[in-house]
Amino acid sequence: MKHQAVSNSVRAYWHPNMKGLGLVLLVLLLMFADGEEKDPVMQYWTCGYRGLCRRFCYSQEYIIGHHGCPRRYRCCAMRF
Repeated sequence: MKHQAVSNSVRAYWHPNMKGLGLVLLVLLLMFADGEEKDPVMQYWTCGYRGLCRRFCYSQEYIIGHHGCPRRYRCCAMRF
C-alpha cells in the first residue's frame, strides 16, 4: 500500500509540470520555424550560376553543391 501511495504522489507532481514543458517546447519550435524562412539575408544569397542558398531545395530545383553558401545551406538552381 505504501508503494502505491508514493507512486500516486509522484504522478500528481509530474503531470502539471509535463504539460507546461510541452507548451514551452511547442512555443520554442514555432518561434524557430517562423524565423527560418523569413530571414531577409538568406533569401537572396546567390551562389553558382543563377542559384540560391536554401536549407532544402524545392521539387523544381536541383542541388549544385554547398560552395558559396553558409553552413548547412545548399546551392539550389532551377531545372530547365
